Amino acid sequence: MQTQTHHMPFAIRSEAFREGFTGGTNGNFRGVRLTDYLTEEVIVKIITNLTEIAQEGWLTEDLIRRNAGIIAGWLARCMADNGLAHEEPLH
Repeated sequence: MQTQTHHMPFAIRSEAFREGFTGGTNGNFRGVRLTDYLTEEVIVKIITNLTEIAQEGWLTEDLIRRNAGIIAGWLARCMADNGLAHEEPLH
């Protein structure tokens, strides 16, 4: 039986992205346990939170990069764990 590997190349150019990516791949970011699967709802929630932070005037480039790194790392971990995304029925 062959093992399927997935390569998700990322050119990491900032410490903020690296921090988020590392947390995403480890499943733990600053003490927050990331679930096994990255869902559509979680991605939307992350973007919504960033939007709200922007409206309050607190959004920084590092915060955007850190959150992008979390999503990228989380996706990489999910791909390594089970290889494929799964679809759920549309409501």
